[in-house]
Amino acid sequence: MCHGMVDQNVNFQDIVRLSQKLIELKKDNWELAVYPVEDHGFVQPSSWTDEYKRIFKLFEETLKKRIQ
Repeated sequence: MCHGMVDQNVNFQDIVRLSQKLIELKKDNWELAVYPVEDHGFVQPSSWTDEYKRIFKLFEETLKKRIQ
């Protein structure tokens, strides 16, 4: 999950609650990336780069192995 801390559409506390619920349910296959200066739509190039690196890593570690 990726979330901007100054998001005006989805409050940051919502992702915190979701994370806590995943912990309580003992879910282990999730990650959270927090972007302190981002709103709902990312605008910083560094945030975009980080987000897409994470997406690529997810594909490489999960989907690519299932195809092979």
